[in-house]
Amino acid sequence: MIPCEGQRRTVRRFAVLALAVGGSFVFLGEARPAPADGTVLTEEPCDALPAHADLDEFGRWYFDFATWEGIRADAVVCQRIHYASGQEPVEGFLLRPREAAPGSRLPAIIYNRGGTGDFGRIDPLLLAEMRLLAREGFIVVASNSRFVGARARRDEWGGADLADVLNLVPLLCSRGDVDGRNLFMMGLSRGGFMTYLALRDGAPVNAAAVIAGPTDLTRTVVDRPEFLLGWDGYDGWAKVWPDFEKKSRELLEARSPVFWAERIRAPVLILHSRTDSKVPVEEALAMAQQLQEHGREYALVVYDGDGHSLPIHRADRNRRIVEWFRSHKVR
Repeated sequence: MIPCEGQRRTVRRFAVLALAVGGSFVFLGEARPAPADGTVLTEEPCDALPAHADLDEFGRWYFDFATWEGIRADAVVCQRIHYASGQEPVEGFLLRPREAAPGSRLPAIIYNRGGTGDFGRIDPLLLAEMRLLAREGFIVVASNSRFVGARARRDEWGGADLADVLNLVPLLCSRGDVDGRNLFMMGLSRGGFMTYLALRDGAPVNAAAVIAGPTDLTRTVVDRPEFLLGWDGYDGWAKVWPDFEKKSRELLEARSPVFWAERIRAPVLILHSRTDSKVPVEEALAMAQQLQEHGREYALVVYDGDGHSLPIHRADRNRRIVEWFRSHKVR
């Protein structure tokens, strides 16, 4: 499979987008048809990363001074974009190495963020994570999803937000600096879950990597009932998913990768912590077992003594991901 084969190749940009109303785009000025999925609507430079001293306590722990200042000095171009997805303007970010050779085409990574609604929204720390990948010679693109801000309470967790991930494919395929033979996907936590859903639905990527991704939501509602019942800022799956009272088991299994691992065709690198307190390692082990039984290509790495996002083993985690993607490049 060639990832960009059959995808739209023409770059289209709309300089002035007002807003989306009633499922349609409303522009300032002349009337225009709704742009195709993946069309870049707006783009502007990202804000500069703050100095290490200006990070909060967690940020200063997550990135030591030398690592952070090294990331700030990297020759990476970061653009904040809005792109069309199902007649919605969705915020995202696109990063690329500044010093790529003129006319060169680079492999690309779709990076799926974690969190729910506004929690986990792309911030300087996550942009720093993506910069570490971009400096390895990849174009990196990520979506904030449509369920942020006023709509954060109704995050569908694998509903309409899945289109926001899948529509990054035509966005990448429209770019002249992307090697359309070599698209990859990765995700952290909920982003790993979204990666499995995208693979299930045929995302045309050469390989994928999942860090601490939940794979069995029937277990999640027991281990972490707040996802079912909601919290301040999120209504919960029981209220967000239609007909949950009547179809709870059906809905949970439909969003749980362990129940349909045979539909995963792309090679998957699974990385998890044995001591993950948010997503038990058993979920990674169960997914690996299902992939094994169905003869799918995968690799499993379980780290000891680390947290949910594997911050202690960040360097090794990223090295393995980059090597996994490079080993699945078409040359």
